[in-house]
Amino acid sequence: MDKVQIDEIKRSINILDVIGDYVELHRAGKGYKALCPFHVEKTPSFYVMPDRQFYHCFGCGKGGDVISFVMDMEGLKFTEAVELLAKRAGIVIKSAPERGGHKSLTDVMEKALSIYRDCLEGASGEIARRYLIKRDLPKEWWSHFEIGWAPPAWDYLWRALSKAGIPAKAVIECGLVVEGSRGLYDRFRGRVIFPVRDVTGRLVGFGGRSLSGEGAKYINTPEGPLFHKGSCLYLLNLAKDAIRERGRAILVEGYMDAIRLHMAGFREAVASLGTALTEEQGKLLKRFTNSCYVCYDADSAGREASIRGMYILQALGLQVNIVSLPPDRDPDEFLQEKGSKAFEDLLKKSLPLPLYHIKIREDLLNDLNLRKKVVEELIEGLSRIDLPDLAPFIPQIAAKLGMPRHALEDELLSARANIAKTRGEKKGKRGNPSVYINAEEQKKRMIDAEEAALFSLLWNDLTKRYNLNPEDVFPLISDDRLKTLIAALLNGEQPEELEERWLKSGDRFPLEALALGNAFCQQFDDRTEIWDVIVNALKVKAMKSRYNALYSKMLRGEATRDEIEEVQKIASVLKGGKMGI
Repeated sequence: MDKVQIDEIKRSINILDVIGDYVELHRAGKGYKALCPFHVEKTPSFYVMPDRQFYHCFGCGKGGDVISFVMDMEGLKFTEAVELLAKRAGIVIKSAPERGGHKSLTDVMEKALSIYRDCLEGASGEIARRYLIKRDLPKEWWSHFEIGWAPPAWDYLWRALSKAGIPAKAVIECGLVVEGSRGLYDRFRGRVIFPVRDVTGRLVGFGGRSLSGEGAKYINTPEGPLFHKGSCLYLLNLAKDAIRERGRAILVEGYMDAIRLHMAGFREAVASLGTALTEEQGKLLKRFTNSCYVCYDADSAGREASIRGMYILQALGLQVNIVSLPPDRDPDEFLQEKGSKAFEDLLKKSLPLPLYHIKIREDLLNDLNLRKKVVEELIEGLSRIDLPDLAPFIPQIAAKLGMPRHALEDELLSARANIAKTRGEKKGKRGNPSVYINAEEQKKRMIDAEEAALFSLLWNDLTKRYNLNPEDVFPLISDDRLKTLIAALLNGEQPEELEERWLKSGDRFPLEALALGNAFCQQFDDRTEIWDVIVNALKVKAMKSRYNALYSKMLRGEATRDEIEEVQKIASVLKGGKMGI
Protein backbone atom coordinates (compact mmCIF):
# COMPACT_ATOMS: atom_id res chain seq x y z
CA MET A 1 0.00 0.00 0.00
CA ASP A 2 1.30 3.44 -0.97
CA LYS A 3 2.89 5.17 2.07
CA VAL A 4 2.14 8.62 0.66
CA GLN A 5 -1.56 7.75 0.51
CA ILE A 6 -1.51 6.34 4.05
CA ASP A 7 -0.09 9.65 5.28
CA GLU A 8 -2.72 11.52 3.28
CA ILE A 9 -5.50 9.42 4.82
CA LYS A 10 -4.23 10.01 8.35
CA ARG A 11 -3.98 13.75 7.73
CA SER A 12 -7.52 13.82 6.35
CA ILE A 13 -9.06 11.96 9.28
CA ASN A 14 -9.69 13.54 12.67
CA ILE A 15 -9.15 10.89 15.32
CA LEU A 16 -11.83 12.56 17.49
CA ASP A 17 -14.48 11.94 14.83
CA VAL A 18 -13.53 8.28 14.46
CA ILE A 19 -13.28 7.46 18.17
CA GLY A 20 -16.40 9.54 18.80
CA ASP A 21 -18.34 6.97 16.76
CA TYR A 22 -17.56 4.37 19.41
CA VAL A 23 -17.45 6.19 22.76
CA GLU A 24 -18.84 9.37 24.27
CA LEU A 25 -15.97 11.86 24.50
CA HIS A 26 -15.74 14.70 27.04
CA ARG A 27 -13.31 17.60 27.04
CA ALA A 28 -10.42 17.19 29.51
CA GLY A 29 -7.73 19.85 29.35
CA LYS A 30 -6.06 19.84 25.94
CA GLY A 31 -7.57 16.45 25.11
CA TYR A 32 -10.69 14.36 25.58
CA LYS A 33 -11.56 11.47 27.89
CA ALA A 34 -14.04 8.60 27.82
CA LEU A 35 -14.79 5.20 29.28
CA CYS A 36 -12.36 2.80 27.63
CA PRO A 37 -13.92 0.67 24.87
CA PHE A 38 -11.33 -2.05 25.43
CA HIS A 39 -12.06 -2.95 29.06
CA VAL A 40 -14.81 -2.50 31.66
CA GLU A 41 -14.42 0.59 33.86
CA LYS A 42 -16.63 3.06 35.73
CA THR A 43 -14.20 6.00 35.82
CA PRO A 44 -12.82 7.28 32.49
CA SER A 45 -9.15 6.47 31.96
CA PHE A 46 -9.17 6.57 28.16
CA TYR A 47 -7.70 9.77 26.69
CA VAL A 48 -7.57 11.09 23.13
CA MET A 49 -4.94 13.68 22.13
CA PRO A 50 -6.21 15.43 18.98
CA ASP A 51 -3.07 17.53 18.47
CA ARG A 52 -0.94 14.38 18.23
CA GLN A 53 -3.75 12.19 16.80
CA PHE A 54 -3.17 9.48 19.41
CA TYR A 55 -5.17 7.79 22.16
CA HIS A 56 -4.10 6.04 25.36
CA CYS A 57 -5.87 4.21 28.18
CA PHE A 58 -4.21 4.53 31.58
CA GLY A 59 -6.32 1.61 32.80
CA CYS A 60 -5.46 -1.19 30.39
CA GLY A 61 -2.50 0.36 28.56
CA LYS A 62 -4.05 0.23 25.09
CA GLY A 63 -2.95 3.04 22.82
CA GLY A 64 -2.09 4.01 19.29
CA ASP A 65 -3.28 6.05 16.36
CA VAL A 66 -6.47 6.09 14.31
CA ILE A 67 -5.43 3.04 12.27
CA SER A 68 -4.70 0.83 15.27
CA PHE A 69 -7.96 1.96 16.90
CA VAL A 70 -10.05 0.92 13.89
CA MET A 71 -8.13 -2.38 13.65
CA ASP A 72 -8.91 -3.22 17.27
CA MET A 73 -12.53 -2.04 17.30
CA GLU A 74 -13.51 -3.59 13.97
CA GLY A 75 -11.25 -6.65 14.03
CA LEU A 76 -9.65 -5.61 10.73
CA LYS A 77 -6.27 -6.19 9.17
CA PHE A 78 -4.00 -3.21 8.58
CA THR A 79 -4.88 -2.83 4.89
CA GLU A 80 -8.62 -3.24 5.60
CA ALA A 81 -8.51 -0.53 8.29
CA VAL A 82 -6.67 1.84 5.95
CA GLU A 83 -9.21 1.17 3.18
CA LEU A 84 -12.09 1.84 5.57
CA LEU A 85 -10.54 5.14 6.67
CA ALA A 86 -9.80 6.06 3.07
CA LYS A 87 -13.44 5.62 2.19
CA ARG A 88 -14.42 7.80 5.14
CA ALA A 89 -11.98 10.48 3.98
CA GLY A 90 -13.18 10.26 0.38
CA ILE A 91 -9.77 9.12 -0.84
CA VAL A 92 -9.70 6.51 -3.60
CA ILE A 93 -7.04 3.84 -3.22
CA LYS A 94 -6.46 0.52 -4.83
CA SER A 95 -7.65 -2.24 -2.52
CA ALA A 96 -4.84 -4.52 -1.49
CA PRO A 97 -5.68 -8.05 -2.71
CA GLU A 98 -5.88 -10.85 -0.23
CA ARG A 99 -3.58 -13.82 -0.37
CA GLY A 100 -3.74 -15.49 -3.76
CA GLY A 101 -4.80 -12.24 -5.49
CA HIS A 102 -8.42 -12.50 -4.35
CA LYS A 103 -10.56 -9.57 -3.27
CA SER A 104 -11.39 -8.92 0.38
CA LEU A 105 -14.80 -9.98 1.70
CA THR A 106 -15.96 -6.37 1.83
CA ASP A 107 -15.01 -6.01 -1.85
CA VAL A 108 -17.10 -9.09 -2.62
CA MET A 109 -20.07 -7.61 -0.75
CA GLU A 110 -19.78 -4.32 -2.62
CA LYS A 111 -19.64 -6.19 -5.93
CA ALA A 112 -22.76 -8.15 -5.00
CA LEU A 113 -24.57 -4.92 -4.07
CA SER A 114 -23.62 -3.42 -7.44
CA ILE A 115 -25.14 -6.44 -9.19
CA TYR A 116 -28.32 -6.28 -7.09
CA ARG A 117 -28.73 -2.56 -7.83
CA ASP A 118 -28.21 -3.11 -11.57
CA CYS A 119 -30.87 -5.84 -11.46
CA LEU A 120 -33.38 -3.44 -9.90
CA GLU A 121 -32.94 -1.14 -12.90
CA GLY A 122 -32.93 -4.01 -15.44
CA ALA A 123 -35.69 -6.01 -17.09
CA SER A 124 -35.90 -8.55 -14.26
CA GLY A 125 -36.48 -5.77 -11.74
CA GLU A 126 -39.90 -4.73 -13.03
CA ILE A 127 -41.74 -6.64 -10.30
CA ALA A 128 -39.51 -5.09 -7.61
CA ARG A 129 -39.96 -1.57 -9.02
CA ARG A 130 -43.73 -1.98 -9.00
CA TYR A 131 -43.59 -3.22 -5.40
CA LEU A 132 -41.49 -0.25 -4.23
CA ILE A 133 -43.76 2.26 -5.94
CA LYS A 134 -46.80 0.51 -4.48
CA ARG A 135 -45.18 0.88 -1.04
CA ASP A 136 -44.92 4.62 -1.75
CA LEU A 137 -41.14 4.51 -2.01
CA PRO A 138 -40.32 6.87 -4.92
CA LYS A 139 -37.47 6.11 -7.28
CA GLU A 140 -35.34 9.03 -6.07
CA TRP A 141 -34.97 7.28 -2.70
CA TRP A 142 -33.80 3.93 -4.10
CA SER A 143 -30.20 5.01 -4.56
CA HIS A 144 -30.17 6.84 -1.21
CA PHE A 145 -30.93 3.58 0.60
CA GLU A 146 -28.99 1.50 -1.99
CA ILE A 147 -31.99 -0.79 -2.55
CA GLY A 148 -31.48 -3.67 -4.98
CA TRP A 149 -33.17 -6.71 -6.44
CA ALA A 150 -32.15 -10.37 -6.35
CA PRO A 151 -33.68 -12.11 -9.43
CA PRO A 152 -35.58 -15.36 -8.78
CA ALA A 153 -33.04 -17.35 -10.86
CA TRP A 154 -31.35 -20.23 -9.03
CA ASP A 155 -27.77 -18.91 -9.22
CA TYR A 156 -27.82 -15.53 -11.01
CA LEU A 157 -25.58 -13.78 -8.47
CA TRP A 158 -23.15 -16.69 -8.15
CA ARG A 159 -22.65 -16.88 -11.91
CA ALA A 160 -22.03 -13.12 -12.08
CA LEU A 161 -19.52 -13.18 -9.22
CA SER A 162 -17.80 -16.26 -10.62
CA LYS A 163 -17.35 -14.49 -13.98
CA ALA A 164 -15.73 -11.62 -12.10
CA GLY A 165 -13.10 -14.05 -10.81
CA ILE A 166 -14.37 -14.24 -7.23
CA PRO A 167 -13.79 -17.68 -5.65
CA ALA A 168 -16.58 -19.75 -4.14
CA LYS A 169 -14.97 -19.74 -0.69
CA ALA A 170 -15.21 -15.93 -0.40
CA VAL A 171 -18.83 -15.87 -1.67
CA ILE A 172 -19.84 -18.58 0.81
CA GLU A 173 -18.10 -16.74 3.69
CA CYS A 174 -20.07 -13.62 2.79
CA GLY A 175 -23.30 -15.63 3.09
CA LEU A 176 -24.29 -14.79 -0.49
CA VAL A 177 -24.57 -18.38 -1.71
CA VAL A 178 -25.46 -21.73 -0.20
CA GLU A 179 -23.84 -25.07 -0.92
CA GLY A 180 -26.49 -27.66 -1.78
CA SER A 181 -26.70 -31.11 -3.37
CA ARG A 182 -27.04 -29.45 -6.78
CA GLY A 183 -24.05 -27.20 -6.21
CA LEU A 184 -23.93 -23.54 -5.25
CA TYR A 185 -27.08 -21.43 -5.40
CA ASP A 186 -28.02 -17.87 -4.37
CA ARG A 187 -29.27 -17.30 -0.84
CA PHE A 188 -31.36 -14.29 -1.93
CA ARG A 189 -33.73 -15.08 -4.81
CA GLY A 190 -36.81 -13.09 -5.81
CA ARG A 191 -36.24 -10.58 -3.05
CA VAL A 192 -35.92 -6.82 -2.68
CA ILE A 193 -32.48 -6.25 -1.19
CA PHE A 194 -31.64 -3.89 1.68
CA PRO A 195 -27.89 -3.51 2.33
CA VAL A 196 -26.81 -3.45 5.97
CA ARG A 197 -23.78 -1.31 6.80
CA ASP A 198 -22.08 -1.07 10.16
CA VAL A 199 -21.56 2.16 12.08
CA THR A 200 -18.50 3.03 9.98
CA GLY A 201 -20.32 2.45 6.67
CA ARG A 202 -18.71 -0.90 5.90
CA LEU A 203 -21.08 -3.24 4.05
CA VAL A 204 -21.51 -6.32 6.25
CA GLY A 205 -24.78 -7.96 5.21
CA PHE A 206 -28.10 -7.88 3.38
CA GLY A 207 -31.77 -8.19 4.22
CA GLY A 208 -34.12 -9.61 1.60
CA ARG A 209 -37.90 -9.13 1.32
CA SER A 210 -39.70 -11.88 -0.59
CA LEU A 211 -42.20 -10.82 -3.26
CA SER A 212 -43.35 -14.31 -4.19
CA GLY A 213 -44.93 -15.25 -0.88
CA GLU A 214 -42.67 -18.32 -0.68
CA GLY A 215 -40.48 -18.89 2.35
CA ALA A 216 -39.90 -16.36 5.09
CA LYS A 217 -41.08 -12.82 4.39
CA TYR A 218 -37.67 -11.43 5.38
CA ILE A 219 -34.30 -13.16 5.59
CA ASN A 220 -30.91 -11.78 6.56
CA THR A 221 -27.32 -12.68 5.77
CA PRO A 222 -26.31 -15.55 8.11
CA GLU A 223 -23.81 -15.03 10.91
CA GLY A 224 -20.27 -15.04 9.53
CA PRO A 225 -16.92 -13.26 9.43
CA LEU A 226 -18.59 -9.96 8.48
CA PHE A 227 -22.18 -10.14 9.69
CA HIS A 228 -23.27 -10.38 13.31
CA LYS A 229 -26.95 -9.51 13.48
CA GLY A 230 -26.90 -8.64 17.17
CA SER A 231 -24.13 -6.09 16.59
CA CYS A 232 -25.82 -4.13 13.79
CA LEU A 233 -28.47 -1.43 13.63
CA TYR A 234 -29.89 -0.76 10.19
CA LEU A 235 -29.21 2.80 8.92
CA LEU A 236 -27.06 3.73 11.93
CA ASN A 237 -24.31 4.83 9.54
CA LEU A 238 -26.76 7.37 8.10
CA ALA A 239 -28.50 8.21 11.38
CA LYS A 240 -25.63 8.73 13.82
CA ASP A 241 -25.11 12.44 13.09
CA ALA A 242 -28.84 13.17 13.42
CA ILE A 243 -28.95 11.15 16.66
CA ARG A 244 -26.21 13.35 18.09
CA GLU A 245 -27.84 16.55 16.84
CA ARG A 246 -31.33 15.73 18.12
CA GLY A 247 -30.24 14.04 21.31
CA ARG A 248 -32.37 10.97 20.71
CA ALA A 249 -32.63 7.78 18.69
CA ILE A 250 -35.85 6.24 17.40
CA LEU A 251 -35.65 2.46 17.40
CA VAL A 252 -37.95 0.44 15.14
CA GLU A 253 -38.10 -3.17 14.02
CA GLY A 254 -37.94 -3.39 10.26
CA TYR A 255 -36.16 -2.05 7.20
CA MET A 256 -39.20 -0.27 5.77
CA ASP A 257 -40.05 1.28 9.14
CA ALA A 258 -36.61 2.87 9.38
CA ILE A 259 -36.67 3.95 5.72
CA ARG A 260 -40.10 5.56 6.10
CA LEU A 261 -38.99 7.51 9.16
CA HIS A 262 -35.95 8.85 7.32
CA MET A 263 -38.12 9.86 4.38
CA ALA A 264 -40.49 11.64 6.80
CA GLY A 265 -37.64 13.68 8.27
CA PHE A 266 -36.86 11.48 11.30
CA ARG A 267 -33.25 10.87 10.30
CA GLU A 268 -32.41 9.62 13.81
CA ALA A 269 -34.25 6.34 13.18
CA VAL A 270 -32.57 2.92 13.17
CA ALA A 271 -33.89 -0.64 13.01
CA SER A 272 -32.92 -3.60 15.16
CA LEU A 273 -33.26 -6.14 12.30
CA GLY A 274 -35.90 -8.07 14.23
CA THR A 275 -37.47 -7.94 17.65
CA ALA A 276 -34.66 -9.40 19.81
CA LEU A 277 -32.69 -6.31 20.84
CA THR A 278 -29.20 -7.12 22.12
CA GLU A 279 -26.85 -5.45 24.56
CA GLU A 280 -24.38 -4.83 21.72
CA GLN A 281 -27.03 -2.87 19.82
CA GLY A 282 -27.82 -0.90 22.97
CA LYS A 283 -24.15 -0.01 23.38
CA LEU A 284 -24.08 1.24 19.79
CA LEU A 285 -26.90 3.67 20.58
CA LYS A 286 -25.27 4.76 23.86
CA ARG A 287 -22.26 6.03 21.90
CA PHE A 288 -24.41 8.75 20.35
CA THR A 289 -27.21 9.56 22.78
CA ASN A 290 -28.69 9.04 26.24
CA SER A 291 -32.27 8.93 25.00
CA CYS A 292 -34.08 6.28 22.96
CA TYR A 293 -37.69 6.09 21.76
CA VAL A 294 -38.70 2.48 21.14
CA CYS A 295 -41.40 2.20 18.47
CA TYR A 296 -42.05 -1.45 17.74
CA ASP A 297 -45.15 -2.82 16.03
CA ALA A 298 -48.44 -2.51 17.91
CA ASP A 299 -49.09 -6.28 17.95
CA SER A 300 -48.51 -8.29 21.10
CA ALA A 301 -45.20 -9.71 19.86
CA GLY A 302 -43.88 -6.22 19.19
CA ARG A 303 -45.10 -5.02 22.56
CA GLU A 304 -43.41 -7.83 24.46
CA ALA A 305 -40.22 -7.34 22.43
CA SER A 306 -40.18 -3.66 23.40
CA ILE A 307 -40.46 -4.61 27.08
CA ARG A 308 -37.46 -6.95 26.85
CA GLY A 309 -35.45 -4.51 24.81
CA MET A 310 -36.13 -1.41 26.87
CA TYR A 311 -34.67 -3.00 30.01
CA ILE A 312 -31.48 -3.78 28.11
CA LEU A 313 -31.27 -0.15 27.04
CA GLN A 314 -32.14 1.18 30.49
CA ALA A 315 -29.45 -0.95 32.12
CA LEU A 316 -26.91 0.68 29.79
CA GLY A 317 -27.88 4.15 31.02
CA LEU A 318 -30.29 5.19 28.28
CA GLN A 319 -33.51 7.03 29.10
CA VAL A 320 -36.16 4.88 27.41
CA ASN A 321 -39.58 5.99 26.21
CA ILE A 322 -42.08 3.68 24.54
CA VAL A 323 -44.09 4.97 21.59
CA SER A 324 -47.54 3.40 21.37
CA LEU A 325 -48.96 2.91 17.86
CA PRO A 326 -52.62 2.27 17.05
CA PRO A 327 -53.64 -1.40 16.92
CA ASP A 328 -52.48 -3.37 13.86
CA ARG A 329 -50.21 -0.59 12.63
CA ASP A 330 -46.46 -0.41 12.21
CA PRO A 331 -44.47 2.86 11.91
CA ASP A 332 -44.37 2.61 8.10
CA GLU A 333 -48.15 2.28 7.81
CA PHE A 334 -48.83 4.96 10.42
CA LEU A 335 -46.62 7.53 8.68
CA GLN A 336 -48.18 6.83 5.29
CA GLU A 337 -51.66 7.27 6.73
CA LYS A 338 -51.20 10.05 9.27
CA GLY A 339 -47.96 11.84 8.37
CA SER A 340 -44.97 13.28 10.23
CA LYS A 341 -46.84 15.64 12.57
CA ALA A 342 -49.02 12.82 13.90
CA PHE A 343 -45.93 10.71 14.53
CA GLU A 344 -44.23 13.58 16.35
CA ASP A 345 -47.33 13.80 18.53
CA LEU A 346 -46.92 10.10 19.34
CA LEU A 347 -43.35 10.76 20.40
CA LYS A 348 -44.52 13.52 22.73
CA LYS A 349 -47.13 11.21 24.26
CA SER A 350 -44.69 8.32 24.70
CA LEU A 351 -44.38 6.82 28.17
CA PRO A 352 -41.20 6.32 30.21
CA LEU A 353 -40.31 2.68 30.75
CA PRO A 354 -41.79 2.28 34.29
CA LEU A 355 -45.18 3.76 33.43
CA TYR A 356 -45.46 1.86 30.15
CA HIS A 357 -44.69 -1.46 31.83
CA ILE A 358 -47.32 -0.80 34.47
CA LYS A 359 -49.87 0.27 31.86
CA ILE A 360 -49.66 -2.89 29.72
CA ARG A 361 -49.97 -5.07 32.83
CA GLU A 362 -53.00 -3.30 34.34
CA ASP A 363 -55.53 -5.93 33.25
CA LEU A 364 -53.39 -8.77 34.61
CA LEU A 365 -52.94 -6.94 37.92
CA ASN A 366 -56.72 -7.05 38.34
CA ASP A 367 -56.73 -10.84 37.91
CA LEU A 368 -56.27 -12.34 41.40
CA ASN A 369 -54.89 -15.58 39.95
CA LEU A 370 -52.12 -13.74 38.08
CA ARG A 371 -51.52 -10.72 40.27
CA LYS A 372 -48.67 -12.19 42.39
CA LYS A 373 -46.74 -13.34 39.34
CA VAL A 374 -47.23 -10.01 37.54
CA VAL A 375 -46.08 -8.03 40.59
CA GLU A 376 -42.92 -10.17 40.77
CA GLU A 377 -42.28 -9.53 37.07
CA LEU A 378 -42.71 -5.78 37.50
CA ILE A 379 -40.50 -5.62 40.60
CA GLU A 380 -37.78 -7.64 38.87
CA GLY A 381 -37.85 -5.37 35.82
CA LEU A 382 -38.12 -2.05 37.65
CA SER A 383 -35.31 -2.98 40.03
CA ARG A 384 -32.93 -2.76 37.07
CA ILE A 385 -33.49 1.00 36.99
CA ASP A 386 -31.44 3.14 39.37
CA LEU A 387 -33.64 4.45 42.17
CA PRO A 388 -32.87 8.14 41.42
CA ASP A 389 -34.20 7.60 37.88
CA LEU A 390 -37.18 5.68 39.19
CA ALA A 391 -38.00 8.11 42.03
CA PRO A 392 -40.41 10.38 40.05
CA PHE A 393 -42.61 7.39 39.26
CA ILE A 394 -42.53 5.63 42.64
CA PRO A 395 -45.85 7.09 43.95
CA GLN A 396 -47.76 6.03 40.81
CA ILE A 397 -46.17 2.58 40.77
CA ALA A 398 -46.88 2.03 44.46
CA ALA A 399 -50.51 3.04 43.96
CA LYS A 400 -50.94 0.68 40.99
CA LEU A 401 -49.39 -2.19 42.92
CA GLY A 402 -51.32 -1.41 46.08
CA MET A 403 -48.17 -1.14 48.19
CA PRO A 404 -46.89 1.51 50.62
CA ARG A 405 -44.02 3.49 49.12
CA HIS A 406 -41.46 2.26 51.67
CA ALA A 407 -42.47 -1.36 51.04
CA LEU A 408 -42.04 -0.90 47.29
CA GLU A 409 -38.58 0.62 47.76
CA ASP A 410 -37.57 -2.28 50.04
CA GLU A 411 -38.76 -4.79 47.42
CA LEU A 412 -36.83 -2.98 44.67
CA LEU A 413 -33.62 -2.85 46.71
CA SER A 414 -33.93 -6.53 47.58
CA ALA A 415 -34.49 -7.51 43.94
CA ARG A 416 -31.57 -5.31 42.89
CA ALA A 417 -29.30 -7.06 45.39
CA ASN A 418 -30.35 -10.48 44.05
CA ILE A 419 -29.57 -9.39 40.48
CA ALA A 420 -26.13 -8.13 41.52
CA LYS A 421 -25.43 -11.37 43.37
CA THR A 422 -26.44 -13.48 40.37
CA ARG A 423 -24.24 -11.41 38.06
CA GLY A 424 -21.33 -11.78 40.44
CA GLU A 425 -21.72 -15.55 40.55
CA LYS A 426 -21.89 -15.78 36.76
CA LYS A 427 -18.88 -13.54 36.40
CA GLY A 428 -16.93 -15.70 38.81
CA LYS A 429 -17.76 -18.86 36.89
CA ARG A 430 -17.04 -17.49 33.44
CA GLY A 431 -14.22 -15.03 33.97
CA ASN A 432 -13.48 -13.07 30.81
CA PRO A 433 -9.76 -12.21 30.55
CA SER A 434 -10.34 -10.43 27.24
CA VAL A 435 -12.60 -7.88 28.94
CA TYR A 436 -11.35 -7.54 32.50
CA ILE A 437 -7.80 -6.43 33.20
CA ASN A 438 -5.53 -9.23 34.35
CA ALA A 439 -3.23 -7.82 37.04
CA GLU A 440 -0.32 -10.15 36.26
CA GLU A 441 -0.55 -9.42 32.55
CA GLN A 442 -0.80 -5.72 33.33
CA LYS A 443 2.42 -5.86 35.32
CA LYS A 444 4.29 -7.42 32.39
CA ARG A 445 3.02 -4.72 30.04
CA MET A 446 3.90 -1.75 32.25
CA ILE A 447 5.90 0.98 30.54
CA ASP A 448 7.71 3.79 32.28
CA ALA A 449 5.83 6.96 31.28
CA GLU A 450 8.92 9.20 31.18
CA GLU A 451 10.88 6.71 29.07
CA ALA A 452 7.89 6.46 26.74
CA ALA A 453 7.79 10.28 26.61
CA LEU A 454 11.43 10.37 25.44
CA PHE A 455 10.53 7.87 22.72
CA SER A 456 7.55 9.96 21.60
CA LEU A 457 9.62 13.17 21.50
CA LEU A 458 12.17 11.49 19.26
CA TRP A 459 9.37 10.06 17.10
CA ASN A 460 7.88 13.52 16.55
CA ASP A 461 11.14 15.46 16.09
CA LEU A 462 13.23 14.64 13.01
CA THR A 463 15.93 17.18 13.89
CA LYS A 464 16.38 15.71 17.36
CA ARG A 465 16.77 12.20 15.92
CA TYR A 466 19.48 13.27 13.49
CA ASN A 467 21.51 15.44 15.89
CA LEU A 468 21.38 13.26 19.00
CA ASN A 469 24.24 11.09 20.20
CA PRO A 470 22.86 7.58 20.97
CA GLU A 471 25.37 7.19 23.82
CA ASP A 472 23.66 10.08 25.61
CA VAL A 473 20.21 8.45 25.35
CA PHE A 474 20.54 4.71 25.95
CA PRO A 475 21.84 4.96 29.58
CA LEU A 476 18.58 6.74 30.43
CA ILE A 477 16.34 3.90 29.19
CA SER A 478 15.89 0.81 31.36
CA ASP A 479 13.26 -0.91 29.17
CA ASP A 480 15.03 -3.00 26.53
CA ARG A 481 11.93 -2.88 24.32
CA LEU A 482 12.11 0.91 24.21
CA LYS A 483 15.84 0.82 23.60
CA THR A 484 15.19 -1.26 20.48
CA LEU A 485 12.57 1.19 19.24
CA ILE A 486 14.73 4.23 19.88
CA ALA A 487 17.67 2.53 18.17
CA ALA A 488 15.54 2.02 15.06
CA LEU A 489 14.69 5.74 14.99
CA LEU A 490 18.26 6.88 15.59
CA ASN A 491 19.49 4.53 12.87
CA GLY A 492 17.38 6.44 10.35
CA GLU A 493 14.26 4.26 10.00
CA GLN A 494 11.22 6.37 9.15
CA PRO A 495 8.30 6.45 11.63
CA GLU A 496 5.74 5.76 8.87
CA GLU A 497 7.57 2.61 7.76
CA LEU A 498 8.00 1.42 11.33
CA GLU A 499 4.33 1.97 12.12
CA GLU A 500 3.15 0.03 9.07
CA ARG A 501 5.50 -2.84 9.93
CA TRP A 502 4.31 -2.98 13.53
CA LEU A 503 0.64 -2.94 12.61
CA LYS A 504 1.03 -5.59 9.93
CA SER A 505 2.93 -7.87 12.30
CA GLY A 506 0.42 -7.34 15.11
CA ASP A 507 3.05 -5.82 17.48
CA ARG A 508 1.07 -3.28 19.53
CA PHE A 509 3.74 -2.46 22.13
CA PRO A 510 5.42 0.34 20.11
CA LEU A 511 2.19 2.24 19.48
CA GLU A 512 1.02 1.75 23.07
CA ALA A 513 4.36 3.15 24.29
CA LEU A 514 4.09 6.03 21.84
CA ALA A 515 0.53 6.82 22.94
CA LEU A 516 1.56 6.75 26.62
CA GLY A 517 4.49 9.07 25.87
CA ASN A 518 2.26 11.49 23.98
CA ALA A 519 -0.25 11.46 26.82
CA PHE A 520 2.49 12.16 29.37
CA CYS A 521 3.72 15.15 27.35
CA GLN A 522 0.18 16.59 27.26
CA GLN A 523 0.48 17.73 30.89
CA PHE A 524 3.05 20.42 30.00
CA ASP A 525 2.10 23.83 28.65
CA ASP A 526 3.54 25.27 25.46
CA ARG A 527 6.17 27.32 27.30
CA THR A 528 7.82 24.28 28.87
CA GLU A 529 10.95 22.79 27.31
CA ILE A 530 9.56 19.27 27.52
CA TRP A 531 12.72 17.61 26.24
CA ASP A 532 14.84 19.12 29.04
CA VAL A 533 12.26 18.21 31.68
CA ILE A 534 12.04 14.58 30.51
CA VAL A 535 15.79 14.10 30.13
CA ASN A 536 16.46 15.64 33.54
CA ALA A 537 13.85 13.39 35.16
CA LEU A 538 15.31 10.27 33.52
CA LYS A 539 18.86 11.20 34.52
CA VAL A 540 17.71 11.67 38.09
CA LYS A 541 15.89 8.33 37.97
CA ALA A 542 18.96 6.57 36.54
CA MET A 543 21.20 8.12 39.18
CA LYS A 544 18.82 7.12 41.98
CA SER A 545 18.75 3.57 40.68
CA ARG A 546 22.56 3.47 40.55
CA TYR A 547 22.78 5.09 44.00
CA ASN A 548 20.44 2.50 45.54
CA ALA A 549 22.38 -0.38 44.01
CA LEU A 550 25.74 0.93 45.23
CA TYR A 551 24.38 1.86 48.64
CA SER A 552 23.12 -1.72 49.10
CA LYS A 553 26.63 -2.98 48.32
CA MET A 554 28.06 -0.57 50.89
CA LEU A 555 25.68 -1.87 53.54
CA ARG A 556 26.77 -5.42 52.75
CA GLY A 557 30.44 -4.34 52.89
CA GLU A 558 30.99 -5.31 49.26
CA ALA A 559 31.56 -1.86 47.70
CA THR A 560 35.00 -0.89 46.37
CA ARG A 561 36.66 2.46 47.14
CA ASP A 562 35.73 3.71 43.66
CA GLU A 563 32.10 2.70 44.18
CA ILE A 564 31.99 4.49 47.55
CA GLU A 565 33.33 7.64 45.90
CA GLU A 566 30.72 7.25 43.15
CA VAL A 567 27.95 7.11 45.76
CA GLN A 568 29.18 10.37 47.26
CA LYS A 569 29.34 12.06 43.85
CA ILE A 570 25.83 10.92 42.93
CA ALA A 571 24.48 12.17 46.26
CA SER A 572 26.08 15.56 45.60
CA VAL A 573 24.63 15.82 42.08
CA LEU A 574 21.14 14.83 43.20
CA LYS A 575 21.07 17.66 45.72
CA GLY A 576 21.11 20.32 43.03
CA GLY A 577 21.86 21.31 39.48
CA LYS A 578 19.98 20.60 36.24
CA MET A 579 21.03 17.90 33.87
CA GLY A 580 20.42 17.77 30.16
CA ILE A 581 21.67 16.42 26.90
